[in-house]
Amino acid sequence: MKIPELWYSVVVKDRHGKVIFRERRRAHSFLKQWNQFIWFFHFGGTISPKITTGAPTRLDSHDNNFRMNAGEGDASLGIVIGTDNTPVAIDDYAMGAQIAEGFGTGQMHHLVNTFGAPVISPPSCGYSISRIIVNNSGGLITVRESGIYHQHSYRYGPVAYNFYFYFSCGVRDVFTTPQDVPDGGSITVNYTLQVTE
Repeated sequence: MKIPELWYSVVVKDRHGKVIFRERRRAHSFLKQWNQFIWFFHFGGTISPKITTGAPTRLDSHDNNFRMNAGEGDASLGIVIGTDNTPVAIDDYAMGAQIAEGFGTGQMHHLVNTFGAPVISPPSCGYSISRIIVNNSGGLITVRESGIYHQHSYRYGPVAYNFYFYFSCGVRDVFTTPQDVPDGGSITVNYTLQVTE
């Protein structure tokens, strides 16, 4: 029997690139929205996942659904981080306290969200999603949570290109150990999704 697994790792570096903390563990963090999306893409129909504001929305078929490929400076999708340590619940729809994009107090700069190609290494097959987030805020920031936001769309009106775009939280984890990221340092969060015999 093949069992899907999600793992995350965290690496914190100081301003000189020296690793000051490392953690890797199995995640138990798939949220309700993740399974709603998987079901939708398998069977179609209609679902109304909550977006990151907590409001319900509607999902239609579109090429941009389930995208997580955020560019530099975009904290609306892909791997995101936050400062809250409220335990994960299946009904979570956002980070408890997401760290905003930027260079001001309490903000961090999100680099490009990257994806590793699927790797087959019997008895497992998986791929990784990774992001480096840099602290140039002028002070230390303690990161306590991470997650993955994905995009979806809803078509309205008779014209095919009329779309609303929304963002939902499919994954959220609270770190075993809070991560202190010093000014000038960075945190790298990596998620690995794999299937194992």
